[in-house]
Amino acid sequence: MSDLFDFFRENESKLHERPSEQVWKNLENRLRQNRRPRRRGILFLQLGAVALIILLLLLVAAVVWYYARR
Repeated sequence: MSDLFDFFRENESKLHERPSEQVWKNLENRLRQNRRPRRRGILFLQLGAVALIILLLLLVAAVVWYYARR
């Protein structure tokens, strides 16, 4: 266990190193390129599915109510 503590003690200075601004810019550019565009169609389909389910539930409720009154 002391070997682990010695390792951290010897390499503590490396924990405080900061990358250059160019490295940060390159990283930001790569992250921006890898980001997928948001798809609005999925949200529309989800809302449509919810509306369809609600409509079907209302239709079933109306049919049950109609036959229950008969």
